[in-house]
Amino acid sequence: MSFTFGRRVAMVATAAALSVGALTATTGTASADDAVLLTTGNWVGLYKAPNTTDGKIGWHDVPPGGQVMAQCWTVGQSIGNWGDTWYRVVGADYRYGFVATPTAYVFAGYADNNASSVNRDPYIPEC
Repeated sequence: MSFTFGRRVAMVATAAALSVGALTATTGTASADDAVLLTTGNWVGLYKAPNTTDGKIGWHDVPPGGQVMAQCWTVGQSIGNWGDTWYRVVGADYRYGFVATPTAYVFAGYADNNASSVNRDPYIPEC
């Protein structure tokens, strides 16, 4: 009898631990990256920070018609009349499929004229 009771207690404890783990996993912060189509006709550089001063990450610029996978947007260096909004990205589509990139920043004004930044796309929140 004691063997059965101990086994049941262990099974209940295991089930409870798994339930708590699942609940914890589902209540964490969500990230829903979204693709941003490059619509302005500009080649878009992948920068180390939301400015041009720190330089690029060493990857090729993304051509017009390509896409970037944006995690969020942030305010950074202002460029001309294009504004000061930048996307933090984790991938690029050089028109043949997405490839994962190191975390980088692209200037939203050159990418899509800020169409998906500043809370215009629910899947691209402020960083």
